[in-house]
Amino acid sequence: MRPSTLTLRDLTFMVVHIDVDMDFTGQALGFDFEGVKIQCCVRHGRQTSDDSQIWWVGVDFVSVSDEEKRCPYVVEIKAAGLFTVDETIPEDKREAFVYESGAAMVYGAIREMVATITGRSVHGPFTLPTASFFGSFTNHDAAAGKPEDGANDE
Repeated sequence: MRPSTLTLRDLTFMVVHIDVDMDFTGQALGFDFEGVKIQCCVRHGRQTSDDSQIWWVGVDFVSVSDEEKRCPYVVEIKAAGLFTVDETIPEDKREAFVYESGAAMVYGAIREMVATITGRSVHGPFTLPTASFFGSFTNHDAAAGKPEDGANDE
């Protein structure tokens, strides 16, 4: 094992809201997300203090249960991580690296939190779908235009 070039310094959940959909029948285990309304938003930014580069990445996740597709739980979670990047990552590649890798780490923590909380709930443990953030920085940049302060929504 080698140390990662991206270090998670802190992870904070700002919103954790999970409601049971009592109109859903069955168990959450193996739930098919096809047709579920999901919103996932990634934000990021950079802080500089004491010659130390600190980046933040926030992920907001929302799933909705409606008449078209019942979902075992209605989920709204917002979490953010603080990261430092190893100096071996070239300066011109750092922002994309933090955005994509940081989002993957934060989303993984969100998945774990949901599974843990719902593990003792009515429909059983609910595992959010896996996600890949590879290439999402380029898509994010192209769609929104790169802002001057480096912060934006996906």
